[in-house]
Amino acid sequence: MDIQDTQKLLEAFQAFTAASDQLQARYTALQGQLGLLQGELQAVLESVPFAIWVLGEDGELRFTNRPEGVSGTFQDGAEPWRLESKPGLRRLETPEGSERFLETEHRSVPGGGRIVILRDVTEEVLRRQQDTREERLEAMGRMAAELAHEIRNPLGALNLYVGMLKQDLIGQEGPLELTRKLQEDIQRLNRVVANTLTFSRDLMPKPAVLDLHAFWDEALGSATLAEAAAWDNKVPRKARWWGDPDLLRQVALNLLQNAWRATQDQARPKVVLRATLEELEGRSFWHLTLQDNGCGIPPEDLTRVFDPFFTTFGGGTGLGLAVCHRIVVAHGGLLFLESEPGKGTTVHVRLPAPLGS
Repeated sequence: MDIQDTQKLLEAFQAFTAASDQLQARYTALQGQLGLLQGELQAVLESVPFAIWVLGEDGELRFTNRPEGVSGTFQDGAEPWRLESKPGLRRLETPEGSERFLETEHRSVPGGGRIVILRDVTEEVLRRQQDTREERLEAMGRMAAELAHEIRNPLGALNLYVGMLKQDLIGQEGPLELTRKLQEDIQRLNRVVANTLTFSRDLMPKPAVLDLHAFWDEALGSATLAEAAAWDNKVPRKARWWGDPDLLRQVALNLLQNAWRATQDQARPKVVLRATLEELEGRSFWHLTLQDNGCGIPPEDLTRVFDPFFTTFGGGTGLGLAVCHRIVVAHGGLLFLESEPGKGTTVHVRLPAPLGS
């Protein structure tokens, strides 16, 4: 090999080395960009409001943005990330004992395996249940209003005649006592008619700022529950509702009356009131819970407790919760119950906070 060939070979080697250095620099830069993108993707996946698991064909975990899993116990089968789990709506009991609804979606992965996506749809499920309930109650309300108007006039006349009869029976203690009992029953029927009309009419709330802690303490003072059960008002002092005081007082008294009835047979009846601030669609709400340790409600009755004239208590009218539902809905709020027989009931009432609070 002559000197000229050697020179060409050296130049080619130098060009190759320069190209190799350039490729190495580009490879290093691409690795840096890939690492940055992976970090950004990881941050995005960790911040999304749903859980993701990437599973292999045998169910082995390849990736998840929830390495700690989901807090709580699934009530209807295996955890979503297990191989035997099925897609669809799932029920989860949280460590605090409340119920959440989660939707599971399965997607296949090229080359085998699947992606499991878990979304919290509790709000959607509860709203859908409330909308369905409201449609049913509106139909019942129209019928109830017609019946109430038909009953009210003869009931008023009957009350007048009994009052006149009492005047004629003065001095006759036996018959007079019967007329008193008859008048009490007429008054009870009048209350049923009044509740029925409240339930059926279009409600037009006149909202004002309500101090929740003081509001519920005041309601307790007007309820039978005050001396019958241990009362623990844990509502934060800063909690405020934007609602009609008169209408919401009906809600409070009905709920307290139900709690009193539910805890009557308990050795140590107790009611605990709590409230937490929630942000939904750019608006603040105070979510209040009223928890008792009473008899609870059987599952087959829990779906009917808001129906007019359905009651689990002997002697009740069955209108209390139906009226509560109408009032809460008229305020743009949410009302639902969780209950377990023998352990008690938790009533959830979520209503808007004053604007700017």
